[in-house]
Amino acid sequence: MEGETINVAFVFDDKFSDLFRVAAYSIAKNTKSNLAIYVVDCGISETHRMEIGEFQKQLPGVVDIFFKEPEKSKVFEECPIPGHFSPAVFYRLAIGKTFPNLTRVVYLDCDVIVDVDIKELWDVDLGDRPFGALNDETNFFLPEDIERRKKRVGIPLERTYMSSGVLLIDLEKFENKRVFERVLEFVEHCEISLACPEQDAMNICLDENEHLPINPRFNFTPFAPQAKRCFKKFGPPLIIHFSCGKPWTFNKKFIHTLDRLHLFNYEVGFIKKYWKYSDEIDGHAFSSRDVRPTILFFYKRVFGKLEYFVAKKIRNKIIRGFRSILSKSKKCVQW
Repeated sequence: MEGETINVAFVFDDKFSDLFRVAAYSIAKNTKSNLAIYVVDCGISETHRMEIGEFQKQLPGVVDIFFKEPEKSKVFEECPIPGHFSPAVFYRLAIGKTFPNLTRVVYLDCDVIVDVDIKELWDVDLGDRPFGALNDETNFFLPEDIERRKKRVGIPLERTYMSSGVLLIDLEKFENKRVFERVLEFVEHCEISLACPEQDAMNICLDENEHLPINPRFNFTPFAPQAKRCFKKFGPPLIIHFSCGKPWTFNKKFIHTLDRLHLFNYEVGFIKKYWKYSDEIDGHAFSSRDVRPTILFFYKRVFGKLEYFVAKKIRNKIIRGFRSILSKSKKCVQW
């Protein structure tokens, strides 16, 4: 193995143990340097810990996988958040507190595969910034979606909105900036609904110049609205983040049928890429027997934009109608 040891951190509970294994394997397979993996344990059973310990034997270059439970915060544990999230999402901000011996770390969500040597991200110069993160609007989301997201949480429209799914962190600067404490204080007094809990909180209470915008290739969401445009602009992704469109929920036979017919080559290509890694560690790809989520996904790929366009036209027509009625009412009152 070459050079220094690269520190990679994950934060998860039992639900994400299988996804963690795929992500960790993809990193180990493509990285020449030694790797140390740090897991902030937010509820991993002893059974899954033992399975991961056995799984480590399949990871070339991984010197060890370290588990440690974070110091839980009552504020985060009781925070009202959407059902598909858990309080675990906040503890990515506590990596430095959970593993105080670390000075630098790459944090990854579990629903990623790393298709390149992770050293490419590790070597990014942060300058005086405490961490690096993707700015979503340079990436995949439609301008109106970004605008709606900012308005929802009260962020000025001229500011950027960052994604917290892939982070490069200088832990000393991160601690000095009190990032964890500031987010904790905000959540404790927050009176708005946080759709993406820790991500919204970070965007609201941190200054936009506190993070370094990283190349979109390091956090590429293939099924996001403008992903194809981003793919053409920046080139092949290095870290693929399946934050929308989950390969393990797709039906294998359905996908292979599309592949044989050469339909949806772009989407099928990314699904198969994920399955390639999962197949190598398990002898079978994660997939779903239920074909309905797969059909719904491809239906949205075909008709989603049309539905959005029609809904927008109808909505605008209704709004204009109400405005017209109110305008006439106002004139009548004035008369």
